[in-house]
Amino acid sequence: MKRKKEPDAMKKKFAEIFMAIYAKDNAKAGRMLECLKLDRADKYAQAYADSVAAMLKAREANGGRYFISSIGETRQDFVKARELLQETRRAHVLGEADAGYIAAWLDYLETVIESGRLPSRRESDGEGRKEYPGEEPGEEETSDSL
Repeated sequence: MKRKKEPDAMKKKFAEIFMAIYAKDNAKAGRMLECLKLDRADKYAQAYADSVAAMLKAREANGGRYFISSIGETRQDFVKARELLQETRRAHVLGEADAGYIAAWLDYLETVIESGRLPSRRESDGEGRKEYPGEEPGEEETSDSL
């Protein structure tokens, strides 16, 4: 019975780390990651932990060339990235290390998607109004658009 709780506790710890990374609370995520002890030191677990550490480093660097920075901002963007990684996992024979790496990314994306913190749509430039495809323009927009 104790063994069942260990994976749940570890999953919860990683979810907290993922949310700190998403919130760009790099110091908190770094502290949590340092305190984390892996029960098993296999290739999968090590790759998973290395992937999470790489997410944190990329977030700290804040460069647009990293996957974590180029995912997007909306729920739709995160769902699309998750589907891409799920397809990659299905379409390729992966070694333990690659499987651990992709699993960490899938868990990160899933955790952020399920958190409810992602906007469902992008905010438009200027007025901060959300864009809704197929929506009719408001009265103030109609006069400007002609």
